[in-house]
Amino acid sequence: MNLFSRLPVTFSLISACVLVYVCVAVLGMPATPWNVGLMAQPGAVLERGALIPALVARGEEWRLLSSMFLHSGFVHLGFNMLALYFLGSFAESAFGRGRFFALFLLSGLSGGIAYLYIGGFNSLAVGASGAIFGLLGAILGFSMRQGTFSWQNPIIRQLLILLAINLYIGFSIPNISNTAHIGGLVGGLAFGWLTAPTLYARKNSRAAAPFLIILGVEVVLVGAWLLFFSP
Repeated sequence: MNLFSRLPVTFSLISACVLVYVCVAVLGMPATPWNVGLMAQPGAVLERGALIPALVARGEEWRLLSSMFLHSGFVHLGFNMLALYFLGSFAESAFGRGRFFALFLLSGLSGGIAYLYIGGFNSLAVGASGAIFGLLGAILGFSMRQGTFSWQNPIIRQLLILLAINLYIGFSIPNISNTAHIGGLVGGLAFGWLTAPTLYARKNSRAAAPFLIILGVEVVLVGAWLLFFSP
């Protein structure tokens, strides 16, 4: 069995991010040559789909989704896709394809919502980092509910070290939004915690409950934010 058939959602998400990245470089022509755009994405094109709270307040809520698949440059894309592969290969196998896809989207939205509340109102944010932090959070949340969360657990220990390093990098380097990272992490933790007792549920309603609960909370949070900031 090849890797794609074993991890179809992980590789589909990676492919989508790479395809979007190439398309942004092409759309930036002729103002930005395509080879230059592949190294650092043209800002004018990025702004069309980036998460900018001021534009979300004007009714462009879809930016919460589109921004997850955009990346500012080749290094940004490369690091995120590498992390998505390693964490996705574990999370997709553990949670299953449907839950894994839901986890990715919900965590990305959670990171975006955190940025709405705490990020710069007129500044932009792009990247799958919030969703990727959510994958890590879901594994930790699942292990907490299952009683396997322990420093002695080699997987948990490695994930905690990885989390600490990435949060440190986020706080140390300008233009990295730890707000979105932490938001995605919290969303993932909640998903993992709620999913643990339903992982082998036969009833579709019980299996879907974690997704519906978290999505409902996110809709309420976005609605509350819009009440205050919509013109």
